[in-house]
Amino acid sequence: MGKHRPKSNAERLTTLLHLVRLGASASFAGISTKKLGDSIELSQQAASLRLIELQKAGLIERAHSGRGLVVRLTDSGLKVVETFLAEASLRLERGKDELNFKGTLFTGLNEGRYYISLKGYSKSFVRALEFEPFPGTLNLRLTNEAMIEQRRTLGHMDGINIPGFSDEKRSYGPVKVFKAKIEGRHPGAVLAIERTHYDNTVLEVISPLNLRKALKLQDGDECSVTVFLE
Repeated sequence: MGKHRPKSNAERLTTLLHLVRLGASASFAGISTKKLGDSIELSQQAASLRLIELQKAGLIERAHSGRGLVVRLTDSGLKVVETFLAEASLRLERGKDELNFKGTLFTGLNEGRYYISLKGYSKSFVRALEFEPFPGTLNLRLTNEAMIEQRRTLGHMDGINIPGFSDEKRSYGPVKVFKAKIEGRHPGAVLAIERTHYDNTVLEVISPLNLRKALKLQDGDECSVTVFLE
């Protein structure tokens, strides 16, 4: 029986994509194991085991309805699919491994300065990015819809993981970053944080430099950032 279990994330993703195609994304849909098996060219037994594995992983929900079972993706399952589709869209449409942003500088809440200064993060930044960030973020307001969509997509991509940590006061979650160049010449990185006060209209940039001084920037000035996806 074990040989029928999904052996990789690719097989898991394939099954989720077929469930979406069969209508089981945001709401429950009646999907028999035969129907799923026919869709992904598996036996009914193998399709049943796929559903069991996905349910155990918290990626789908199943419930009884009338004479059969209904299935839908959980939030976690939807996120897996959305992440794949977002990254695939970028690769297909843009055919490149970098994204270009341009935004208007504004003064933030000094939240970035506080977190970047924490030793638990700063040491990891040095290891991952090979520089110690200046204590603070350069905050850029994006107004172009295409760039806002790009920023939204970054949240679904892997990036470089900066692990979380705990101190005597509290626990701090992981942070995702992408290496970047500011104005085409200064090293830096872009933060893609799940829990932040900012939405996808804001790009938070870090650098070993005080970018405001290095680039002689003031609130309202425009700044360009190239984000590297690999």
